[in-house]
Amino acid sequence: MMFFWRYFPVARDTPQSIIEHLEEFRHRVLWAIAGFFLATVVGFWQQNRLLFLLMRPAGLTHLIALTVLEPMLVKFKVALVFGLVLAFPWLLLQALMFVSPALTKREARYVVPITALSVALSVVGVVFGYLFVLPLSTRWLLAQAGSVMSVQITALSYVSYATVFLAVIAFTFQTPLVVLALIGLGVVSRAQLRSQWRTVYMTITVLAAVITPDWSPITMLLVAAAMVGLYELSLVLARWAFPGRELAPVTSEEHAG
Repeated sequence: MMFFWRYFPVARDTPQSIIEHLEEFRHRVLWAIAGFFLATVVGFWQQNRLLFLLMRPAGLTHLIALTVLEPMLVKFKVALVFGLVLAFPWLLLQALMFVSPALTKREARYVVPITALSVALSVVGVVFGYLFVLPLSTRWLLAQAGSVMSVQITALSYVSYATVFLAVIAFTFQTPLVVLALIGLGVVSRAQLRSQWRTVYMTITVLAAVITPDWSPITMLLVAAAMVGLYELSLVLARWAFPGRELAPVTSEEHAG
């Protein structure tokens, strides 16, 4: 960790000029584009394997294309999505390297743990969605056709559906970061969240019903259960990260009184 901080700029003694800010911004954007480009090239190289990997949870063996351009569009989409996912930690790092000089050393201490936690939660969310939620959701939706309809799934529509689905699951797995941020900023206390657990659980259930792309009760329950587990984990982490913030936050009126 100490080795990393030697190359992580924080709190410059002299403020940068506008030209220096623009030059630093250009530098970070170029590095971000280079990383994204390389990751996308890897995506193009492995796009057939990636497409089959994306089809596997739904039990699909082939997809159809309705237009001449659709196969190429699917290849581009698979490669770009894979490139974005693979390059996400690198893109996030470049953004943090750009804003880090404006942070104090105390604030910058939280950058690496927060980034690592966000990436780890996203990976766990994608794996959870891929292994458990996406298969159940897709099969449930296809079962709605019954014996009356024959479902022909186009490649472009399925890739869009699967990638959006996994992105939503990855987003919901950021729950611990949201809870830790609220407690760390003093908006709420851990004790308040513990006492209002019924309201929190109900809110999570409604949110899970809204964000899931299908209307399957099993999918909603899986997502809600995962969010509840992550919420409880965040309270445990908050107790360790903020040991002195067990009491309810003091309002301005109480402080004035």
